[in-house]
Amino acid sequence: MDMLKQKAIRHNYANLVDCLNPLRVMDHLAHLLSLEEMELIRKSQFTSQEKTRELVAILLRKNEELRPFECFIKALEETDENHKTMAETILKTYTHHNGPGVFKRASITSLSHAEQTEYNLQM
Repeated sequence: MDMLKQKAIRHNYANLVDCLNPLRVMDHLAHLLSLEEMELIRKSQFTSQEKTRELVAILLRKNEELRPFECFIKALEETDENHKTMAETILKTYTHHNGPGVFKRASITSLSHAEQTEYNLQM
């Protein structure tokens, strides 16, 4: 993941560890995570906080070409209102540290993706 995007997540790390439901978010990231990564996160001996730490660590290591930041934000938004608020906070942190023009939403319109929003984050 891009360093500036990592910085935005790390800035909100404590809140993520305290409030995130890692299994619900992980379900929205199945296309991005390998089966081994998902199993590691699911391990029963992990607390919710440890699962969140593992999920975030895995996402931070993902190649930027896979768009892990954008996928994580979308997963947060799709999980529930508390997670959606976390997504907004992370995005505000990202745009605050990188200037107001760095983030914009672009709508995608197609038969299968009507009303879906994609994030185009630029550096």
